Amino acid sequence: MKYAVMTFMYRGHIARGDITHEELVQLLADSGADGIEAFDKNLLAEPGLVPRYQAAMADAGITMPVIDVMVNLVYTSPAERQERVDDLRRGLDLCATFGTEIAHVAGSKLPDGVAPAAGRAMMAELLADANDYAQARGITLGIEDFDPSPTLVCSGADCLEIMQASGDVVKSVFDTGNFAAVNERADEQLPLLFDRICTCHFKDFQPDDTPKGYRGTVFGQGMIPNQAVATELMRRGYDGWVALESYLQGGAGPRETIPGELATLRAMFGE
Repeated sequence: MKYAVMTFMYRGHIARGDITHEELVQLLADSGADGIEAFDKNLLAEPGLVPRYQAAMADAGITMPVIDVMVNLVYTSPAERQERVDDLRRGLDLCATFGTEIAHVAGSKLPDGVAPAAGRAMMAELLADANDYAQARGITLGIEDFDPSPTLVCSGADCLEIMQASGDVVKSVFDTGNFAAVNERADEQLPLLFDRICTCHFKDFQPDDTPKGYRGTVFGQGMIPNQAVATELMRRGYDGWVALESYLQGGAGPRETIPGELATLRAMFGE
């Protein structure tokens, strides 16, 4: 198995000077990660970060196998559609700069007046149109079960609908936690999506009394059936990327969170 760590949750720690980008990359490597999963918006907003990350990753001996390309693929006008296409291509160009294998295209949501089925059709259309551009750069397009948009692209069936409508060029970024937003379990959705998985996100939630019904918690201590998913992935022969997505607790930062939670993830796969 190959292990990555998602880093968007550490932006505040970097901004406060608690840790530098270079120190974060080295921390990942020292903790046993093989790769880093970053947001495209952060790198596009500060172009000077690109060579810094390239140098830090080379020094640490890790790669950037996945970039989260944040773009809403649902649109309400031809001009808005073109904006989405342009944003997606900028993200794919960034992926190519890093030699990234997978563009996790996330952030789609429904504007007023667009029905969920129509939104999924738009997502499939734009992703299918972008596939040749991505493939020419060695990039696989993926979507996840995305809990901020539960009626659009969160259930296993809705994700499958988009992937099939794309002509099966889009793959699954299988997120173990987000299915909770539609009262599904990751271990029960795995058989439906396994053959389409290009990478996985592992996270954990615990129940609470908010309208959502749950919140992020220390990885391995919550209600998400992560061990069952890991066991089934191994049984089915999956040997690709799995990424740790942490929810910081009690003021903890990357140094307090990553080593222990990544060790928990690796132990779920027998390492």
